[in-house]
Amino acid sequence: MARRCVVTGKGTRSGNAVSHSHLKTKRLWKVNVVEKKIFLEDENRWVRVKISTRALRTLKKKGLKRAIQDNGGSLDVISPPKKTQAQKKP
Repeated sequence: MARRCVVTGKGTRSGNAVSHSHLKTKRLWKVNVVEKKIFLEDENRWVRVKISTRALRTLKKKGLKRAIQDNGGSLDVISPPKKTQAQKKP
């Protein structure tokens, strides 16, 4: 899975490292993403999400579902549709 935050959608950025002599070389800025278990009170279950440390602060203030909705994300990321088993025919 990519290094991407579920709440904010932040991912790895690319750009140039510029030296004192103004030489440019490609480099990456990686997001500080941690895997965290968060309890969803509405569904009474634990969910494991990859979230940036910056978004963790927002989570403590707003809660997971509201933080995702405010950033224009989909709740399907944290709560995928449940798989149903095909009914067996006798």
